[in-house]
Amino acid sequence: MKRAFLYARVSTEEQSQDSHYSLALQEERCRDYAKQKGWRVAEARKDVGSGRDADRPGYQDLLRAMGRGDIDVVITYRLDRLSRSVKDIYAFLEQTREAGVGFVSTSESFDTTTAMGRAMLGVAAVFSQLTREVVAENTRDGLAKRARCGKYNGPKGKQSPFGYDYDKQLGKLVVNQAEAEVVRHLFELCGRRKWGLAKISAQLNRDGVPAKRGGQWCPTGLRKVLRSPLYIGRVNCDGDTVPGEHEAIIDPELYEVTQALLSQRSTLPPRSHQSQHLLSGIAKCGKCGRRLVAHYAQRRTPSGERYRGRYYLQRRTVYTDHRYCEGVSKKADTLEEAVLGKIRELAASSEFQEVAFTKAKEQVARDLPVVRHEREEVQAQLTEMDRRFNRWAEMLDSGAISEHQFRERNSKLVEQQASLQQRVAELEAKEVENEGVEVELEAVKRMLKDFDTTWAHLTLDEQREMLRALIEELNVWKDRAELRLVLMPPVEIDVSFGRGRAKREPRTGRQ
Repeated sequence: MKRAFLYARVSTEEQSQDSHYSLALQEERCRDYAKQKGWRVAEARKDVGSGRDADRPGYQDLLRAMGRGDIDVVITYRLDRLSRSVKDIYAFLEQTREAGVGFVSTSESFDTTTAMGRAMLGVAAVFSQLTREVVAENTRDGLAKRARCGKYNGPKGKQSPFGYDYDKQLGKLVVNQAEAEVVRHLFELCGRRKWGLAKISAQLNRDGVPAKRGGQWCPTGLRKVLRSPLYIGRVNCDGDTVPGEHEAIIDPELYEVTQALLSQRSTLPPRSHQSQHLLSGIAKCGKCGRRLVAHYAQRRTPSGERYRGRYYLQRRTVYTDHRYCEGVSKKADTLEEAVLGKIRELAASSEFQEVAFTKAKEQVARDLPVVRHEREEVQAQLTEMDRRFNRWAEMLDSGAISEHQFRERNSKLVEQQASLQQRVAELEAKEVENEGVEVELEAVKRMLKDFDTTWAHLTLDEQREMLRALIEELNVWKDRAELRLVLMPPVEIDVSFGRGRAKREPRTGRQ
């Protein structure tokens, strides 16, 4: 006699009491089916929860019973009681197959002991997922309709936006006067007094002003508050905003000023671009590979006067590949002038350029045919895989191979296909890169040819961008540097000046 496991599920407590779809009705139908088949009911479990959630207690009990071998067949009222996800359905069926357990849906008459039953079950799973997606689409349409009517769709209760509380009876946001005063103060500091987000957050935390859930303020959370259109009485709707039914807190004019300031700050270049250091983000320590940090430091002249100088530093003691790096320190003005001097020297040497560019072209001429040949070979392999897949599909339809054999072969094929497609993408990118070398060579030539003339008319930011376009690598040691311009071989620069104070060597035995 087969041992049956009965499983029932509803999405909500209301459905569990619904006489047309209740847990009791589902269990009764499953028991009747088991009795008709002459099977013994070994266990019965019920869940109240979403079909998208696999962590339901009853469902987990079902999986454990299958794993222990305690049951021979699973009975459920309908397929979507088990899950609404095609992926989960197929995963469950694979588990039942491996455990040697059958599966029955009483209202849909599915029997997984036959190939046709498994195929029909897969079709039903697709429609079950389609139902879930239609419900989700209807939900989105409902939320959009509410938003067009000015209703708030965001989090409620303790999760309500700062400055408001959600009134369940009214069904809308109402102003929290204490928090609203803080919101007005935030917009005043940012929009009128032009304080930065970090400074405002630090001030709020020093003053002991709690965030909505009692935590501390941070620039990211503060930006969300200052960006929200709720505070001028509007709600988001389909990528735009419409008038909401809640009360505004901020004057629209102050809100617009604040948005303009936030947008302006978000488009500012990174700190390395704002720095006065030309080589920020370019220069690296030649020994450990860390970037040299732009730094301002006070020093004393021989006469005892203090002055504030610019430096490039790598100050940390670093161990990489069993090598010890004690750091490097270079005066910014001197290092920058040495690098610019070498670039000017290379710009004036047409012979050096021609040799370097000729070698680059020769390398491309050697690489490009190899890349194209490999790409064609990989494409041929992908075409052959498509033929194999179609051949296996025809064999499955004719009954020459089983569904399990088809799935097993196809899974290996998909893995190989993904790997080959990734390789094709890499080769195509490399091909485009090699084909664009000619254009890049001409651009580098133009920059070097008019380097001095162009350099004199550039702003600091433009000079920095020009160096970023020209320099591929700049490694700095205590007494030398290695400069590599785009598409050109590396050249050495003497930087034995401004070494700074070296750190002590490590003790014997340290790595």
